[in-house]
Amino acid sequence: MAKETREKVEKFVLKAASAFNTREMYGAGHKLTSEAVGELYNILSDILVDRESFTIGIVGDEIAFEKEPFYEISKPIKPFIGRLRSAKAEKFSFSRGATKDELEEFFLIISNLRKLSSIKDYESVFGKPSITHIVMGELGLEKEEEPEEVNFDEALKKTYEEGSAYLEEAVDNIKGNKPVDVNAARKIVSGITTNLLRSKDLLKILTSTRSHDESTFVHEINVAILTMLQAEALGIDKSYFNEIGVAALLHDAGKMAVSGSIIRKPGKLTDEEMGEIALHPVKGAKALLDLPGVPILAAISAFEHHVRFDKSGYPKKIFGDELNLIAMMTTIADFYDAVRSERSYAEGFSPEKTYKEMMELSGKFFHPDLLDNFFRIIGVYTPGTLVELDTKETGIVVKESSLDVERPWVEVLYDKKGEKIKKPYTVNLLEEDEKGKYKRSIVRSIAPSDKFAA
Repeated sequence: MAKETREKVEKFVLKAASAFNTREMYGAGHKLTSEAVGELYNILSDILVDRESFTIGIVGDEIAFEKEPFYEISKPIKPFIGRLRSAKAEKFSFSRGATKDELEEFFLIISNLRKLSSIKDYESVFGKPSITHIVMGELGLEKEEEPEEVNFDEALKKTYEEGSAYLEEAVDNIKGNKPVDVNAARKIVSGITTNLLRSKDLLKILTSTRSHDESTFVHEINVAILTMLQAEALGIDKSYFNEIGVAALLHDAGKMAVSGSIIRKPGKLTDEEMGEIALHPVKGAKALLDLPGVPILAAISAFEHHVRFDKSGYPKKIFGDELNLIAMMTTIADFYDAVRSERSYAEGFSPEKTYKEMMELSGKFFHPDLLDNFFRIIGVYTPGTLVELDTKETGIVVKESSLDVERPWVEVLYDKKGEKIKKPYTVNLLEEDEKGKYKRSIVRSIAPSDKFAA
C-alpha cells in the first residue's frame, strides 16, 4: 500500500509540474490549462481516497514525500522545483476535500509569489486565498512528522459531560412517555462537530478512555463521536452531520427503557431477559418515530443497529434488502465501544484483540469497506494507548498512520531497561532499516501502572 501511494504521489508531482508549465504558457483560461488541471485533480482525488492528506516538501534539489526524495523525477522538473522555492513554498500539503478551483488558485499563488516577497504581499494585492485544503509555506503548514502534543480540551469535556446529563434525562422521559428535548440533542451534536473539525485526535482519545463499570450514557456519546468520525472520513457533506450525530446519539433509545438490573447484570442473562434485550431496537425505533422533531434516520439506526451485514442478528429486517449506510456505521461504532469498555463483570478487550475480533467478523457482522474505513481513522492503537515495542522500549501512541493501521506514531517514554527517558522522543513505526526491516514494532498494548505513568 505504501509503495502504491508513493507511485501515485510521484505521478501527481509530475503532472503538477506539467500543469503549471501549461498554465504559464497558455494562461489560466485556456482549454489546455483547464484539461491539465482537471487531470491533476483526478490524480489528487485518487490519492485522497485512501488517506486524509499528504505532504510534499523540497529537500535540497529534490521533491520528497514522507522524507524520501524522488531522485529520478526531480532532475527533469528542476525548473518547477526552483519556482516553488522562489515562491517560498518549500513544503505543501493537500487534504481530502480539495477542489479543482483550489488547485487553480494554488497555481495562481505560486505564479504571483515569484513577483512578490511574501504571502502577506500576495494578500494585500489579491486578497486572502480562499483555499482551505491546500496549505503551503507561510500559509502555516505544520510539520507532518512532528505530531502535535495532545492536550485535553475543556470545551470538549464539557460537551461530553452535558451529553451524559442529557441522556440521563432522556432515559427518564422515555420511561415516563414524556417528550425528549431534541434541540438539546442537536446542541450536543453541534458541540461534537465543532471539536471534530478542530481536533479529531482529542475525540479519539476521549472515546478510548475507559472507567470502571462505564455508564450507558458515556457509551451513547462515544458511538455518536465514532459514527461522525466515519462520516467525516467518507467525505459526507457536513450539512448532514447534525442528523447523523443525533441518530447515533439516540441509537440505543430502546435500551434506555430496559431495566437497569438487566443492563448491568453480571454473568449470563436468562432467556426471558435476552428476549427483553432483543426487543429494544423495535421499541427504540417506535419511541423515536413518536417523538416530534426527531429525524427519521434516528429511528432507522435504532431499528437496524443490531442487524448484521449478512442479515443475521436482530430484529429480522422485513422491508428491503439494503441496510442503511449510517446504521451500518453505527453498528461498527457500537460494537467497537462495547468490547473496549470495562464492566463490573468483565475487562474490556485490548486494542489488538478488538481489531482481530472485528476483522474476523468483516463481511458477516460488518460491511468490509466500512470496517476498513473505520480502522483507517481510529487505527488499531488509538492515541493515548500505552504500548510495548519489540526493542523492549515503552511508549504512548500519539498519532495513527493512514498507511498501516498497526504502525502508528509512538512517543518513547521508557528505555529497554525500564528507565524513564529524560527527553522522550517520537518515532514512526513505518521507519525501516537499511535491510528494509521495520526498526520497531508493537508487541502488545499494556495497562497503565504507577511504573508506566506518563
